[in-house]
Parts: sequence; structure tokens; C-alpha cells
Amino acid sequence: MTRSALAPPTGLGRAGGVAAGFASVVGAGLLGLPAAVLHETGSAAVLTWLVAAVLCVPMIVLFRDTVLRTPGSSDPLRDAVRAGLGRRWGDRIPLMFPMVVMIGLPTNAVVAASNLAAATGLAVPPTVLAALLLGLAVATNLAGAAAGARVQQWGAIALVAVLTAVLVWLLSQPVRPAEVVPTVPALGAVPAGVLLAFWAFVGFENLTFLARDLSHPRRDFTAVSLISLGLLVTLAIGLTLAIAVRSAPVAVDPVTGLVDAARGLPGGPVGAVVVALAGAGGILLNALAWVRGVGLVLDSAAREGLAPAWIAGPDARQPRRAIGVLAGGFAVTLVVLQVFPGLVVDALAAASAVFVVIYLICIVAYARSTGPRPWTLANLALVPIMLVALWQSGLRSAYALVVLFVASLLTRRRH
Repeated sequence: MTRSALAPPTGLGRAGGVAAGFASVVGAGLLGLPAAVLHETGSAAVLTWLVAAVLCVPMIVLFRDTVLRTPGSSDPLRDAVRAGLGRRWGDRIPLMFPMVVMIGLPTNAVVAASNLAAATGLAVPPTVLAALLLGLAVATNLAGAAAGARVQQWGAIALVAVLTAVLVWLLSQPVRPAEVVPTVPALGAVPAGVLLAFWAFVGFENLTFLARDLSHPRRDFTAVSLISLGLLVTLAIGLTLAIAVRSAPVAVDPVTGLVDAARGLPGGPVGAVVVALAGAGGILLNALAWVRGVGLVLDSAAREGLAPAWIAGPDARQPRRAIGVLAGGFAVTLVVLQVFPGLVVDALAAASAVFVVIYLICIVAYARSTGPRPWTLANLALVPIMLVALWQSGLRSAYALVVLFVASLLTRRRH
């Protein structure tokens, strides 16, 4: 056997995979949603987070099976949808992700930057701070996968340490006991609360794009996903309780609840800045993971003729041209949000609607290709929840239809 055949596989180990999984999901939701969930569900907040986490498991199994059934694929989700719904539907997937990420990542970055500016008193437009965050994520990925992986690993460790310190600090100085046993009236708010909390866990599909970065994707994908989910739900519950011991649920601001709780302690202004910096750090980690993941997808689409051929660079594992295209999209979105700052919430809802549509397509394809198995039925049970989410989004869901229509036009030209 040759030396190359005997060499150990390169790529991320399990610890690096957990960092990538954590980075793919963590973002503004982890710090912003605990207050919103507590405000909406009261004493049922902890139960709400647990139910939302359980609902993620069928989707994680779907993504796992997607990776296992398409070993070595440059885009496992596309190939899985092709297997269930045909080539036309499968080819729409790699075109939909760039269109949603170009909107979602800059908007999330503006939200984090707004909190950071408010906490620090910086007289800098949030879009400028958001551009710095996204620029750092783009530059790190352009430097190569190894640089991004190192930043993700150390950044994930630092973020978990900071958030743990914040929640321990808050829990050590309670004003009131936290209500963790749900009352009967509070149970009625759980379904709406679960729909809200679920979005703190959106992002595991990015691991299917990053599966090729794992040394042993077949062995490690499930463990990496579940460990990342467990870490996220533990932090979400901890932060929810940290807010609950400082204020009654009805008095919690659903947007700034965590920052308000930190500000109410001795040294509060410093605590508010720490929380805001943690939010910015979460957005940076999220951008690092998604820029690389979607860059790989866009590069692969260009190689197959689904996107302009010039986007495909010389090395499929270093999609620098595709990352440059994403950076251009980020710039356009930031300019729009600078001119129309009132569109931030609408843009977030629109991006969420596109993710829901992508999930629905993946679930239907999974059901058709696997048949009536337990995990298939568990995923189909999520369909009504997702349809309700689209309905509640109202006109904001129209962007998802626009994205689907544009992707359909582009794939129709190819076919």
C-alpha cells in the first residue's frame, strides 16, 4: 500500500464537528428567544424548550440519513430531494439556500449590531457593525477551511464560557423564585411557544453541507448533531431561568429581556455589554459556518451547470469565488437595510419562511424515498406546524414563493 493509502483521514474530528454544528445554529435566537419564550409561556417555558428540542430530533435523523445515503456527495440535500421528488425539485435546493442566506445573515447581523450599539453607546450605524462582522466571517473563510475551523472551535469555547458565566451570575442573585412547574393555563401557551423556540435551533441542515469537512461523517454526524443540540437547549433553558429569577414573565421584555436582567445587577452596564458582545460573537460563529457551507453548495451548483460556470473555482473544497458572490449579496442587503431600517423584522420573517419551505420539500422527498417508517412519520408530523408558521407569517411568506419561483426558472432553463 502507498503512503497516501495508509495516511489517516484529514478533516474535523468530533470536537471540531460539534463546534461546526454549534456555530451553524447559534445566533441571535439563542440570546433573544429565552426572554420571548418566557414572556409567552410563563411557567411552561422550560417545558416549551424541551418540546422544541424533541421536535428537532426527527429533522436531525432526516439530515443524518441524507448524509449516509449520499456518501461523498458535494450536496447531500440536493441529492436526497432528487431521490424523492426528481431532478427538477432537487436542483432547486442549491439555488434557494444562497438566496435566503444573502438576506438572513446580514439581517441577523444587524440585530446583533443594534444590541451592541445600544449597550455600548457607540454612535455607529448598526449596518456598519454588521458589515464588520460579516466581513470578518468572509475573510476567515477566504483564508481556508482550516482557519475557519480554528476560529469556530475557539469561538464556540469562548461563547459557551461567557454565556455560562452570565447565567451563573444571574442565577446567583435571584429576586424571585423561578417557576418551572407549568400551571394548567400556561400549558395552553406551549404550542405557540414551541413554534417560537423552534427557530433557535434552525441551522442543522448546514451540517449536511459541511459533512465533507468531517473526518468520519458516517460515524460522527449523529453524535455531533445531538451533542450540539444538547448544548444549545441547555444554554437556552439556563438563560431562560436566569431571566425568570430576575423578573416575572409578564414583565419581561420579549426582545431585551436578557440585557435588562444583566443591567439590573451590580455592574449592570458592564453585564449588558458582555451580553451584547456574546450576541455579536454568536452571529460571527453562525456566519462563519453558513458562509462556508453555502459557499460549497453554490460552487457545486456552478460545476453542475445550475449556476454560472465562473463561480466554480479551481478547488471544490475552497469555494472562494462562491464566497465572493455571497459577500456581494450581503452588501446589497446591508445597503437596503441602511436605507429602510424598518424592514429588519420583515426580512427575518421572510428568511424564516424560505427555510420552512425548504424543510417541507426535504420532508416530502424523505417520505417518498423511505416509505412509512417511524422517523418518516415523525417528520411528517412537523408539516402542520410548519404550515401554521407560514400562514402566521402572512405576506412575509411571499419572499419564500419568490425564491422558489426564481429557482424554478433557473432550473427550467437548464433542463
